[in-house]
Amino acid sequence: MNTDHPLFQLRKELSVPLSIADTVSHTTDSSSTNGEGFQSVNVSLDTPHEDQQAFNNIKILTENEKYVVKRLAPDLSLLPISSTCSQGYVDAHSGKALVNDNNYLYIWDYYSSQRKTNFCRIPLHEENAVLKYAPECLFAWPAAMDDTTQLFVESSLGSSGGVCIIHRKNNQFIYYEDIDSINNLHLQLSHRKAHTLNLKLKDDECVTQALNCEPAGIVIATSLGRVLFVTIRDSSGKPKVQLKQQLIKSQQGFFFHSFNASKEVVSLKKGPIVGRGERLLYVTTAGGNFQTWHLSVSIACFKRLDINLFDQILDSLQDLYPFAHSSLQILDSHPLFPDSSSSHLVLSTINEEKEMYYILSTIVLDEKTGSFTIFSTYRLNTCTSPFVGKRPKLFIPAAVGDQVTDTTTVFVLFSSAVVLTQVSSKLDSSYPLRRKWEDIISFRNDVKLIGSGYNSDSLYVMSLEIGVVEVTVTGELNHNESTMEEIRFVKSHVDQAVYFSGIFSNPIEFNLPKGISLDVKEIEADLRSSGDEIFYSKGKYIPPMMNTVSQHLKLRVDLFRNLLIFIEQNFNYKVSPNEKLKLLQRFEIMKCCLELCDILKHVPELNELWDKNLKIKNRNLTMDVLVINQLCEFPNIFTHFLTQLSDKTIPASTNLKDALTNLLVKCVYEAILEEGEKKLRYELFKLDPLEVGDVLPWFINYDILDAINAIFFDYNFSLSSTSEENKCRLLTLVKTLYYLFNQANLWFRELPQRQDTELYRDIQKLFMKNHLNWNQVLIQLSLEEDALQIAEFYQDLEALVETLESLDRKVSQEIYFHYFDKFGYQFASTLFEYYINQNKLDDLFYRFPEQHDLLVQFFDSSEKYGNVAWIQEILDQNYKAASKTLCNISLGEAGNTRPLEAREIYLNVAKLAALVEQDSISLDQIKVIQNNLDTLDGQKNLLYKLQNSQIGICPRFIGTPFEKIFQLYSSKIEKHQSLPLQQLIETYSMLMDTDSFYCALKLLAFSGDSLGYEVKKFLVATTWRRCILLEDWDLKKDDTKSSLYVVLCRYFKEELFRSDLALPSYSLITDKSLLTPEYLHNIYQPVEDAIRASFTAEIQKAESLGPQFEKRIQSIVGTANESAGKKCIVNYETNTVEFYS
Repeated sequence: MNTDHPLFQLRKELSVPLSIADTVSHTTDSSSTNGEGFQSVNVSLDTPHEDQQAFNNIKILTENEKYVVKRLAPDLSLLPISSTCSQGYVDAHSGKALVNDNNYLYIWDYYSSQRKTNFCRIPLHEENAVLKYAPECLFAWPAAMDDTTQLFVESSLGSSGGVCIIHRKNNQFIYYEDIDSINNLHLQLSHRKAHTLNLKLKDDECVTQALNCEPAGIVIATSLGRVLFVTIRDSSGKPKVQLKQQLIKSQQGFFFHSFNASKEVVSLKKGPIVGRGERLLYVTTAGGNFQTWHLSVSIACFKRLDINLFDQILDSLQDLYPFAHSSLQILDSHPLFPDSSSSHLVLSTINEEKEMYYILSTIVLDEKTGSFTIFSTYRLNTCTSPFVGKRPKLFIPAAVGDQVTDTTTVFVLFSSAVVLTQVSSKLDSSYPLRRKWEDIISFRNDVKLIGSGYNSDSLYVMSLEIGVVEVTVTGELNHNESTMEEIRFVKSHVDQAVYFSGIFSNPIEFNLPKGISLDVKEIEADLRSSGDEIFYSKGKYIPPMMNTVSQHLKLRVDLFRNLLIFIEQNFNYKVSPNEKLKLLQRFEIMKCCLELCDILKHVPELNELWDKNLKIKNRNLTMDVLVINQLCEFPNIFTHFLTQLSDKTIPASTNLKDALTNLLVKCVYEAILEEGEKKLRYELFKLDPLEVGDVLPWFINYDILDAINAIFFDYNFSLSSTSEENKCRLLTLVKTLYYLFNQANLWFRELPQRQDTELYRDIQKLFMKNHLNWNQVLIQLSLEEDALQIAEFYQDLEALVETLESLDRKVSQEIYFHYFDKFGYQFASTLFEYYINQNKLDDLFYRFPEQHDLLVQFFDSSEKYGNVAWIQEILDQNYKAASKTLCNISLGEAGNTRPLEAREIYLNVAKLAALVEQDSISLDQIKVIQNNLDTLDGQKNLLYKLQNSQIGICPRFIGTPFEKIFQLYSSKIEKHQSLPLQQLIETYSMLMDTDSFYCALKLLAFSGDSLGYEVKKFLVATTWRRCILLEDWDLKKDDTKSSLYVVLCRYFKEELFRSDLALPSYSLITDKSLLTPEYLHNIYQPVEDAIRASFTAEIQKAESLGPQFEKRIQSIVGTANESAGKKCIVNYETNTVEFYS
């Protein structure tokens, strides 16, 4: 391949400064907007607008399908001209331009290819004189031209011409036939070549406008409404300057010398040449007076038409704009066609409050009847700012051309912008109903337009800062109306800002003017379209390839940044946050990929693994293809890549682990979080963190979060020593993890249904499992200050407390107060919870006495920490509350979960606390406490029995489901776990120990009422039954030696009958109705069926004793009562105790 020429040639206006001269001090600032400036880009593509073989220094400033804007070569910033009083003019007929202030006039060939071109300089006054106003200067045609050569043809561009200098106040009109002959001459010498005229202006009169209407002459308008016609040659073509005629007389009042502003001449436009030395002139005043004059060198000028446009234009506007009546102003007019005087475009304005509407009215004149009709009315949409100073001006290139197309392009020149639109050339009656094409080219605020001119193709505007700028509407648009209508306004301006805004010293203001009404859906669609072109490398200004894929990607990153900047500066409050976030994520994908490309070049091991991931996706996929055409696949591939890196057993090479950590820092933290999220999402777009997109960001998923977390800990554990660089990497990864998890939480919490997903639960578990460990790593690295900042920012109060607790006590005390003030109860509750969990009760109660109210609020908010809350209530001498709290944590189900000794302490303190409140002692509460204390004593006694090797389970239960129940209860008792009363009773009743039956009955006597009548009765029956079944009654000869007798003796002696404890009876121990399904389900689930069968078998065994056993029981009852001192009377028919003293 021949390498002499590059494959893709750089267009210089997109890749280099405008010229070497642009870098000197007189150039303007390249940043055109407030805030962040557009990114300079380097785009490679061919250009149809430049002759690549003949370099001409013309720079394309911007272009689209509709027009191209070029800056011509000559540099005016070098001219010693005052910018405050300068004015200029571009004469396409002669190919020259001029600029002057009140001292000198400079003339040059504006299409010169030289930056420092040759300027013709003409002094405007004597050295010792001073001009207050800059004169009005015009080009004059070459003296040799006659009427047959007075068309705008290319052959006339190089011919020499003259210049007219019209002093605004001192009456002088000076005409020089040949510009070249007076170049740089002293004023006295140049005066010898001058033809002069005294305009005889009044004292309060000055020249306001001048127009070259050759071959007829020069037309001058003054501040008093006068219009003067000056000829500079006679009918034979010889120089002769004379005031040929006053076309319009002074409009100043005769008596009061006041001037009616409506009579001010606002427009002088020349019409077609109508004969030798003859041309038409159109004059329009601010009040709407419109006149057509026939100018002639040889005969008297005459008026062909005199009408007033104001009232009819007003009538055409009042229905839509009622405020037009008091605000309508006529600004300018212009003929539509080069060879017709009947069709004109009138520019007017109406205003409402701070907005000004600019109206284009197409009128058709009828000279025969002296009337006109309004063909169409159109309001400009792209400019609504009031003009200050110079009025906007109309330019219609077709009016000075020789071709008529279906539509005619119209330029409206404002002080800092050019509006382009179209009108119908055919005056088609259906045209006003169609959608009009309109666009605007704005200039920066520091660019002051001082002159203009036009030809059949282009408009020229002049500024000392930038020189001459040419605006050319492309030919195909001039001929194709439908194409113009299809071109999208927003898309066009977005692309211009993206691709051209980075050009050095570009005078174009790419931001849209304020006040433009645009459809939001159209805006968002165009922004997406522009973003897609950059993301997928489809933009026509993006080269298909560059030297490296990284260069290509960097170019697109810079272009996409320009797109985002344009959005912020033009649509930040119009485009939805969701659309902005979608575009931002595309930028972040490209930026992340760009950083990855750079890393892979320097780490072969990672590059090899990346290539394998590409092949897994598609065996033909390469990095070049991915970056240029398939970036949408990058997130999935990158996620899989990180997952592999976290799962892979990485060799012990510290350098490789450093590279892996550095990859996360560069690709995730710097590229996505710093460049994308921080600088663009929050600083540029000023989005609220709570504003999230429709879907999770591409860089937040469980696999990425898990991978970064795993790589973080692996890297931390692999370090034998920690350098400052290592610390920085680990700190950066912690920041990354916190941000990613926080963004995930914000997204999930936006809609409640998102929190019902498995992904949300997995991410929450991952965070809760690891966040305190991240914090501990920072503490171990002596990065406590960073840990505090991170925890404070993300309001991870658990980590915040842990970090504070790691600090020196004296140092941290004041910091604690800061967080108490900032986070209030939320921080306090987290701290109190930490102290409780770490058993730092001294700190809990005494370190922060100022936070007493928060501590009380913390304890009141939940019963979770009742085991500590009662201490605070005791300290506050709120004994009743303390007793209640202790009961809440010691009684019922809550008490059963606590260790035996703890319950006993709590209940004793609760009892004492209740007794302290003498005025409001609750006997019922004290009884409940005492019953539970008795139960605890019973369990302690049961523990003692279980530890006694002489006492064990009754052999009758071995091998039955009761044995498993016994083992379960015994295990809990041996572990000092509290058992409910019914489980204690059953455990007692299964022991091979007579005393245990008495203990069970005693517990039922003292605390049985808390169980409920049915349960108590069931347990009493079970205890008596098992006590009876302990004996083989067929072998028992002496009943006083039975366990039943021993238990009954103690029953009567201890007067357990007073607690409504039933005596044993055959009917009681065989009552199957007491064995309810509810009881079995509540106590023995899920083995209730097996237990029911065992209870049934037990009852059946009792039944086997026979009904006659009832008398034996009564005998034992009576004997035991007598032995105990007969403290009661037993009714043996009812088997109840009826009387006791």
